[in-house]
Amino acid sequence: MAEPLEGAVLRLIAPRSNARSILFSLAGAGAPAVLAVFAIPRIASALGTERFGILTLAWTVIGYANFLHLGLGRAVARDTAEAGGGGEALRPTVWTAMLMTLMAGVAGGAALFLFAPALVAMLDVPPALAAEATTAMRVLACAVPFTVSTPVLIGVLEARRRFDLVNGVVVPSALVTYLGPVVAVTLTTGLVPLVAVLAAARTAAWAGYLALCLHEAPELRARPVFHRAVARPLLHYGGWTTVSAAVSPLLVYLDRFVVGAVVSATAVAYYSTAQEVVLRMGMVSGAVVGVLFPAFARVSAERGRLARLLESGVDAVLLLVLPLTLLIAAFGGDLLRLWMGPAYGAAGEPVLAWLAVGLVVNGLAKVPSSMIQAVGRPDLTARLHLVELPLYLGVLAALVWRFGVEGAAMAWVARVTADAAALYWLAWRRVPESGAAVRRAVATAAAGAVLVVVVRLLPGAGPRALALAAVGCALLLAGRDVLRRRGAHLAA
Repeated sequence: MAEPLEGAVLRLIAPRSNARSILFSLAGAGAPAVLAVFAIPRIASALGTERFGILTLAWTVIGYANFLHLGLGRAVARDTAEAGGGGEALRPTVWTAMLMTLMAGVAGGAALFLFAPALVAMLDVPPALAAEATTAMRVLACAVPFTVSTPVLIGVLEARRRFDLVNGVVVPSALVTYLGPVVAVTLTTGLVPLVAVLAAARTAAWAGYLALCLHEAPELRARPVFHRAVARPLLHYGGWTTVSAAVSPLLVYLDRFVVGAVVSATAVAYYSTAQEVVLRMGMVSGAVVGVLFPAFARVSAERGRLARLLESGVDAVLLLVLPLTLLIAAFGGDLLRLWMGPAYGAAGEPVLAWLAVGLVVNGLAKVPSSMIQAVGRPDLTARLHLVELPLYLGVLAALVWRFGVEGAAMAWVARVTADAAALYWLAWRRVPESGAAVRRAVATAAAGAVLVVVVRLLPGAGPRALALAAVGCALLLAGRDVLRRRGAHLAA
């Protein structure tokens, strides 16, 4: 795979710097996943399923707090990319966005601290663990301001194509996030020390990004000043992005809370572990669209180039994500048993079978979503998410009530499929030249779903391994030709 990744997949976007950017992004996405494979079984075993279920909800809470960044990380990345990477105009934009996100983070952290008991009471947490869970949530609240303002700093570095610097923080931060709790559980079985490590990792990452931004963009070293005239256009763009940032995590993580409320905290541990595998693998497509976003922003007025970039993103998802999808479908249950034990494997195997289909579909959906936001229409994705949320909640509650954790996976796949269809339709309406990309995406999603079903129906590990090998060879052969033509087309 080394040659296709370096010589073909990464020529998907013509400039060589973007090729390196995808490599760095893939490394940054892969490092936490590798560490999680080692750390999570040890943490789960030491804590027990109930405490581990609460810990996964704590991770979810701190992740959801990101919506408080008001969409300003994307706004800063877009404005910086359109301006060619910086200049004197960068200082008021970045510091205004930073001050707004810090204030929002302080407000959000204070709210989490005050309402932690009510949040714990909403979940099916055993009474003996309620006080411990409340304290853990309050410790996390201290990290919310840093978590919320970090996307602004990342936006500056990504717009300047310094993905190497971004991932230079991601890797050590992942080390602390996963290996720190492993050390902590050898000393105590309580939740609070583990959550304190997570909060410290978030704070240290923020400090690292800030130092890199000041080094990379010396114009930011001046005294921070809030510019009201700059705040208005930032919020105009970021306002709709904030809606997506607020609703999107609900669409991703709401199933965990519904499972906790309808089934149990133990069921949350089983379900979230299987789901986390898929979300981690979904970072591969996230790495691709993270590089595509500033590229889309730079050519936002050129519909032909937008269409070609969109089609390139679809090709990247096909070649990078489809093999992972089939790997989960074929051996997900077995790998989960080896990783977490028989109980997690038995509960998680049917969940992984469903989520495998959603992995490739959700990866495809990220490409038009990135383009739509980059061309200045975040309102379209935000309105779509607002429509999806109540519909998804109803379907999710019904399926979890009827089928338990497997029903949550069914609902998630149905939601991401509808989301992808709507996003490609919006992309086609916005850029009619993207018809070829839309057709390619539909074919990829359909082929992925069919292949998942076929692989699941094959008896035994041997036939499944042969099927995976055959698909992998076909993708390599097809990918060489597709990416050779794509690289030449984009270079022209």
